[in-house]
Amino acid sequence: MMRAAVQFGHVLLVRSWLQSGLEVIMNRRIGTVAVTLVVALFAGTRVQAQVLMQPTPAPTLTAENETWYLNGDPITYAGRLYYPAGAQIFFNPNEMVRSGFYLAIPLYARTTIEPYSVVYAPLAGSRMQPYERPRSGELAGTAGSTPPALSTPAETVSPAGRATQSAGPPAQTTRMVFDDRFGAAEKATAMAGSPAEISVGAVGTSGLPSVPNRRLTRVRIGGTPQGTNAIFIELQGRRWYPAGPAEPIDPSRLTRVDDYKGFPVWADPRGDGTVFIPVIPGSTLAVRYTSTRAK
Repeated sequence: MMRAAVQFGHVLLVRSWLQSGLEVIMNRRIGTVAVTLVVALFAGTRVQAQVLMQPTPAPTLTAENETWYLNGDPITYAGRLYYPAGAQIFFNPNEMVRSGFYLAIPLYARTTIEPYSVVYAPLAGSRMQPYERPRSGELAGTAGSTPPALSTPAETVSPAGRATQSAGPPAQTTRMVFDDRFGAAEKATAMAGSPAEISVGAVGTSGLPSVPNRRLTRVRIGGTPQGTNAIFIELQGRRWYPAGPAEPIDPSRLTRVDDYKGFPVWADPRGDGTVFIPVIPGSTLAVRYTSTRAK
């Protein structure tokens, strides 16, 4: 009996070893199959990538005879309106891919620019007409890959996208300045038309108009500067303000009292509180200055 029991134990031990060996073999086979599947999967992916890198075939359907192209109508792509804009370009099979259709005409996009910004409709001769999406709404105030060919309406630009600016200059007025020697009739005649209009009378032997029918006038933009904007010069430690237009002077009756940046400064010897500075050195036409600012 003892001998039979020992033999039976040996049989159980051998059976256990056989089962363990079979499990190891099966696990190794399953691992080998899994590795084989992974390798096959990656190999298929590489083959697919090579197919995608092939150049895009040239379009066979073109839009040069379509009514919407001839009328310059916008097209619909990806739920948005695209308008014809910009110069035509040539088809590039290494950059363009077919991305949709519009009324049976294929549309193409460039892979090197911002998506959904410009699409291209094919034309004859390998030409492509760009259609651009307006940069309005959520695109207002943003910049794409290329400068937009469509002008963005002012009302579509969000206030947050506008740059901060300082206040503009005050409103300017235009008025005509007449010489005091003009009479009332001459002023009325000049006011009837543009100051730049001159009716030329008879031409003399010199080739110049003898007597114009209308006198020349000056046009001043805005009023006389006032306050901190008033015009002045610094002379003898004080500010001097112009007191009128240039007028002729007689230096023999005046006294030279100073120089201002190379210009002689003349004054009346009677001391009326005014000085004269010629408009150009050596000229007898000078501007009167006073130390009292005109109100």
